[in-house]
Amino acid sequence: MQTLLDWIYPPTCIACKALLPLNEPERFICVSCRDIFEPILHPNCLKCGAPTDAPVVHCASCRGRKFYFSHNISTFTYDELMRELINDMKFNRKKRVAQGLGILWANSTDRNLSSVDFFIPVPMHRKKQNERGFNQAETLTIPLAKAFQIPMLPILARTVDTVPQSEVHPSRRAENVKDIFLVTDPSAVKNKNIILTDDIFTTGASLNECAKALKKAGAGDISCMTLAISVKNNDNP
Repeated sequence: MQTLLDWIYPPTCIACKALLPLNEPERFICVSCRDIFEPILHPNCLKCGAPTDAPVVHCASCRGRKFYFSHNISTFTYDELMRELINDMKFNRKKRVAQGLGILWANSTDRNLSSVDFFIPVPMHRKKQNERGFNQAETLTIPLAKAFQIPMLPILARTVDTVPQSEVHPSRRAENVKDIFLVTDPSAVKNKNIILTDDIFTTGASLNECAKALKKAGAGDISCMTLAISVKNNDNP
């Protein structure tokens, strides 16, 4: 439904910034930009989901690590365009970018999720979320929950306001988030099958700690879905 604000501040494409028609149903991404996002195609690492030269159970980045989730599936490559949009979403507090990327994610995801009970987004610390005004993982997940008719359950809490993972060397990211996530209602996840959601998979440290907390609370199968993944260069088995 068109509003007065649409005429005063007409919607623009989050990718190319071009004006969108007022009858555009989603009002986030123009027709020309819908196919410029680079999808993740097979083969890939069966654990983290990164593109590889051939299917591997664990790529070089995953081997030797203990994971509390079964696997991650990412939809897009973390290329220059995706990096710009995620930075805009996070550091410029552009919730509209998160909403648009969430719709793109939902429309580009083709999976059988019939056995999944909940989507659970990776939480932000309350202080950071208040500063930003929204949790991007939650905003991205809302269209997924709607598309698959699976409830989103924001039941994880981040108990420590840590240094952002992007500012920490990859070798220290696991330590930066160790034991900082809490399940606020363990009974709600007991024996439930869960998909953890987040914007980007780099080392997977935050997702892994979230999965560990959920496993400790008695959750069933835990897998991950992320909007994008940082492509690794060391994918040989």
